Amino acid sequence: MTTALSHIMPPPQEAIPIPQSKAPLTLTGWDHIAFSVPDLVAAERWYVEVLGAEVVGRYNWGGDTSHPVGPHEDIRIGAHIVSLFLGEPLEAAPPPRLFHYAFNCRTLEESDAWRAHLERQGVPYQGPMAHPGFGVVSLYCTDPWGTRLEIATWLSDFETAQAAAVQRGGAVWGQTERPSPG
Repeated sequence: MTTALSHIMPPPQEAIPIPQSKAPLTLTGWDHIAFSVPDLVAAERWYVEVLGAEVVGRYNWGGDTSHPVGPHEDIRIGAHIVSLFLGEPLEAAPPPRLFHYAFNCRTLEESDAWRAHLERQGVPYQGPMAHPGFGVVSLYCTDPWGTRLEIATWLSDFETAQAAAVQRGGAVWGQTERPSPG
């Protein structure tokens, strides 16, 4: 399947069948995500200090010249790898409005701790926000280069998520949104 010039198509109003996969195997999930930053040292510090990332590899910088790909590094957040490549950040070519990377947070108490941490670090954020139709409460921020990030906490249902967001001074998407601090 190839994609030429695209335009936004509204979803059909009638029911359509769910497609059946013709793939020979089932993938197990994401291996890593990768995006560009203009300063590897500043990005490494931000992701380590703000999101608690662990540096797992640096390539073609700090004296290393053995890697066949340009300067980048791998950091681990939870069980996942984020590859930060030296280059123009997403802000240089704005992604679609909903394009973002979401990290998982286990509990509302952890989400509260993340919110307090973002405030201490001076990172503007939006949230906590509940999502209509399903049970998740999210915090949103951007890294210094415009990459959109989400910290999501899954709960049992929308009503529980809505109550949790509102109790914490947040809101529901599509309703009055809590302004970013600062």
